[in-house]
Amino acid sequence: MKFKSILSYAIAALSAAFILSGCQSTGADGKPLTPAEIIQKRDATMQMSTTGLDALLKQKPDVKKEIDAAAGYAVFDTSNYNIVLLVLARGEGVLFDKRRKNPIFMQAVKTGEGVGAGYQKQYQIIIFKNTTAIDQFLLASVAGQQGGVDVEANFSAGSGGTIRSFNPEITFYTVGLSGYDLQANYGGALFLVDQQLNDAATLASLPKKKPATK
Repeated sequence: MKFKSILSYAIAALSAAFILSGCQSTGADGKPLTPAEIIQKRDATMQMSTTGLDALLKQKPDVKKEIDAAAGYAVFDTSNYNIVLLVLARGEGVLFDKRRKNPIFMQAVKTGEGVGAGYQKQYQIIIFKNTTAIDQFLLASVAGQQGGVDVEANFSAGSGGTIRSFNPEITFYTVGLSGYDLQANYGGALFLVDQQLNDAATLASLPKKKPATK
C-alpha cells in the first residue's frame, strides 16, 4: 500500500472516531428514539434501501446478478459534503444478510480528501461476495461499538461506478442523485451497527470477537 494511501486512511479513521458519538439514531431533541419513532425510522430506512438499490439497477442492471450470487448486501443513504480538501459523509443504512430473517440497521460516517466545494446526495450499495466478508465487516470495532471499516479509493461521487476496495470480497457502488463533485476523493469509511434501531435479538446475534490467546 502506498504511503499516501496509508496516511489518507489514518486521517479518515481518526476523523471518523471524533464524530462517532453523533452517529447513533436519536430524536429531533437529541434524546433516544421512542418506540413509535423507532418503527417509523426502520420503515423509512427500508424504503430508502429499496429506492437506492432501484436507482443503481436503473443505471447498471447487471448488478442484480451480483446481488443474486452474493451472500448479502447493504444500502446506505449518504450526503457527501466536499469543502476544499475535506470530504464528510454520513447517513442511514441497512445490511441484508441472506442467513438472517431480519436486516441489520446501520449508520455510516465517511471522511476523505478532495478538491473543490460542493454537495452530493448519493446512495451507496455494498455487495458482500461471501459470509466471511459480512462477518469481518460486522466484527470490526471502534470505541467498543460493532461496526465495519473499509478503506475506499478512486471514489467518484455520482458516477455510478465501482469504488475499489482493499477487500476483494466487498464491492462498493455509488449512485449520485444531485449536486456535483469536482474530482475523485480518497478516504475511508466507518460503518456502525445502530444500537437503537436493531432489536435485542439482532444485537445479540452479531459476530463476537474471540478472546485473545496467550
